[in-house]
Amino acid sequence: MGQRRLLREMQSCAQQVIERYAPQRLKFVAAPTDDGDEESAIERIADRIDAAVFPGPWLYDRIRRTGWLSVPATHVALSGSALYSALLRARLADPTVDLTRLSIDSLRRSDVVEAYEELGLPADRVRCLAYTGPESVGQFTTFHAAALESGEASLALTTILSVERELRAAGHPVLRLSPTRATVRDAIETAVLLGQGTRLGANRIAMIAVRLITAPRSATQDTDYWQQELALAAQQRLLTHGRRAGATVTRRSDTLFLVTTTHEGLDLLTERLQLAPFMSMITASLGVPVAVGVGVGPTARSAEANALGAVEESLAGKGTYAVYRDSGGDRIDLPPGSSDTARVESVPDNGSSLDDRLRAIMDRLVERADEDQPVIADVETVAAVMSVTPRTGRRMLKDLVAAGLAWPLPSAPSAGGGRPRQLFRLLTEKLE
Repeated sequence: MGQRRLLREMQSCAQQVIERYAPQRLKFVAAPTDDGDEESAIERIADRIDAAVFPGPWLYDRIRRTGWLSVPATHVALSGSALYSALLRARLADPTVDLTRLSIDSLRRSDVVEAYEELGLPADRVRCLAYTGPESVGQFTTFHAAALESGEASLALTTILSVERELRAAGHPVLRLSPTRATVRDAIETAVLLGQGTRLGANRIAMIAVRLITAPRSATQDTDYWQQELALAAQQRLLTHGRRAGATVTRRSDTLFLVTTTHEGLDLLTERLQLAPFMSMITASLGVPVAVGVGVGPTARSAEANALGAVEESLAGKGTYAVYRDSGGDRIDLPPGSSDTARVESVPDNGSSLDDRLRAIMDRLVERADEDQPVIADVETVAAVMSVTPRTGRRMLKDLVAAGLAWPLPSAPSAGGGRPRQLFRLLTEKLE
């Protein structure tokens, strides 16, 4: 559901999803909300849907707060791909636009900086205001107007239609930041899985809550960037290993993830409730302990509640076991897999035990390190040792993290201010 223009795009993507699944089993119902009366829109279709998908987090959060949403729901995620598309459209519309002087709402600065680095553009003059909840949207128009009127920004990129209209009416240059079709399809397919799950019967929906157990942040330490990098790496691992069970992964925060699957998928991930899912894999590949809660129930909502309650019980045990809870109140403690299982699960997706290129990088970095000391590296270190550009060095470090050969440490504050220095510990024991 959403505004009419966005719904047309979503319906086009939905048709592609229908063609991929059995057409007789899927039907999409549109609920336009141009008048802003979301409660009435939900009430009109509540008895005709099994799941809901929203065009963005703003409408999703507003609907959830009304209490009218009685089915599982998801929303189209805001990601770097939307920014790539907007920058290209901006340059095609006006070749003279300065892409290094923009004001951007909704996206986090870390996502914007990463996208600009991938494009080889400086982001130090790009102004960002992240979405933090429905209330934050009220600041978007003022934020953009101030940046444009002061000359700090040459163009505004916004995800909110009303903000676009207000800025355009005031004569400001503005462009809509919209998700790509691939991102829309991913959200619709997630809603399909959630909707199919509500029809499976008692205890057929399974949800797995995974919480990273990280050290508390000190008062003088800026660990936000490190925390986000760790969260991205964890989400990637969960997506990779959950795919074989047809699972989807939702990131609730930098430390909490919710994996949605069927009862059959849960059997596959837990070896029929014999082992804790993901626990050994995350710890082995990222070096971070995790708490895991497994919940099942007749609906996605009850399964989620059981999973979130179970993960707190696992957290109380300091992540030494996972906890399974069903709607009947039964509890099972699941042990983590053996160290052998962890090593198998942490093998890269290409099937090789250790890529020769990554081994060469590790060997060169270890040669330059002190004996009997943990091997710590950053982008500048890798670039110097491997005689490559900093951009290539950053890509090498990302590859090492993705392969489970390094994991991020808390960021070190820069002496000259600006972006904190990101350090990584190399897991040299995996070379043996």
